[in-house]
Amino acid sequence: MSNPKLKHAVIDAYREELRDRYRLDNVRRFGVLDQIPDKIIDDLREFLLEYVYPGSEERDKLDDAFDRMREITRSPRRMAPLMKSAFKTVWKLGMGFPSAMATASHALEACLEARKFETRMIDFAEREGIAVEDLAERGAVVRVFTSISDSEVAQVREEVLKVIGAMSDVNLLAAAVTIMENVREIADSRPDLYGDRERAGFSMGHEILRRGLELSRQLKPSDIPVIIEGIAVVEIDWYDRIKMEAAR
Repeated sequence: MSNPKLKHAVIDAYREELRDRYRLDNVRRFGVLDQIPDKIIDDLREFLLEYVYPGSEERDKLDDAFDRMREITRSPRRMAPLMKSAFKTVWKLGMGFPSAMATASHALEACLEARKFETRMIDFAEREGIAVEDLAERGAVVRVFTSISDSEVAQVREEVLKVIGAMSDVNLLAAAVTIMENVREIADSRPDLYGDRERAGFSMGHEILRRGLELSRQLKPSDIPVIIEGIAVVEIDWYDRIKMEAAR
């Protein structure tokens, strides 16, 4: 990214939009989430802001972590200890291992899709010569947000909904946390193979799942489909309103 200040400005502008659309007064407009307590909605908003769409400084760490994860997956020598840990986890979790891995994968995919989504907006701002100070104007913000195709917006939304869906099975989410905890412990025990930033990446992955587990324990199973429907409604409404603004 050639302009880190612009990157940070775009990310922070998008986070403010997300914070705004999950304000209680906006969420309550639709009635879909009426059975969900205010505290749960507040906690859900903060989960999205902290772990799926983190602030610009945390986002830099997340970008670095993902880049380093790619490097590790390309190195058989560095993957071997992690695979050994995975096989131990298979033994402990038995038939639940594939589902637990899928749960962990959904969390990662949501972060990756959000990353691609934000990168496309940043690239558009750079191509169009939109400067950091321009983003103080609503018109520039709307142009950036509507530079993403409907299909890309829908893809990010679907990945986020999968993460929320994974919260319906607390035991499964706990198993996914166990997988990441084992991987993190292996990485921490092998500083000869994994540097500080790589170990920080494993810790971030573990923390995303751990915080999701903490949130899921506050929910009843019947809450999950309601929350999924509510998020879809809020997100679609927001994007429709943004496109209407752009068309004016």
